[in-house]
Amino acid sequence: MSTPSFICIGAQKAGTTWLDQQLRYHPEIWMPPMKEIHYFDYVHRPEFRQWIGWHLKSTMRRELLKITSDKSAIDWQRVRYLASIMTDSKKFTDEWYANIFSVAPPGTVTGEITPEYSTLDEQAIAHMRRLCNDPVFIYIIRDPVKRAWSQLKMNMVRNGDFNKAVAKKNKIVDIDLFHHNIKHYSIVDRADYESYIPKWDELKDKVLYVPFQEISTDPNGLLKKVAKFIGVSDVECFTEADKQVHKGSGLKMPKEVASHLSDIMMTQYDYLEKRFGKDFSSNT
Repeated sequence: MSTPSFICIGAQKAGTTWLDQQLRYHPEIWMPPMKEIHYFDYVHRPEFRQWIGWHLKSTMRRELLKITSDKSAIDWQRVRYLASIMTDSKKFTDEWYANIFSVAPPGTVTGEITPEYSTLDEQAIAHMRRLCNDPVFIYIIRDPVKRAWSQLKMNMVRNGDFNKAVAKKNKIVDIDLFHHNIKHYSIVDRADYESYIPKWDELKDKVLYVPFQEISTDPNGLLKKVAKFIGVSDVECFTEADKQVHKGSGLKMPKEVASHLSDIMMTQYDYLEKRFGKDFSSNT
């Protein structure tokens, strides 16, 4: 059964898309065509299932459009592979998950990235380790308030509140909408480090923790660290390591929102410094 040997588990809005794109440049690594399979959170966090179904359909549609809109010949084998992911009668089962990795070239190191995995419980972690034959995990840790602010904006764009709250030239016209959206459970849940990291610490050296700011301060050093951890050679293939993936709206965090988020996240800062030390925590 083909399964990944490494999994990046988050955090959400902590550079996982950048890492995904960089790892795809490495000739010894194979990753599925879509980022974020969401298999284990689908199984172990049933409340996620409705939006995970939407996410998978949206991702597959986007990947199929890339292939069929290409001016060169259509890769029908790839089309069949992508279609099989959506039409498999055993969707969201161990067999379905393993089948996604069955097309990986022999000898490659396989992996996947799904940020929500960091929020899973011990039973789910045991499932991941059992199915994937004891893989290694990568966990990018981002400053709690900055991470929450990034997610808050994303959530508001998706539910339509961002355009209601922000006018042209990033002028905020309804600050209350920001405070309302902060109440959404995911703002804390996606980076409740104090609750989730101790569960991953049980795996000891199977988990690599990375401070988020290294993506901008030392991207090549970070990638070399990751390459060594997952067992691939340190080759000079990360030619676009300093390339920004998602450029944000440019909207600066209002003081009222920063204060609100700081109050919510205060214990997270205390925990990160206690767990990792000041040098690491100040670099998140």
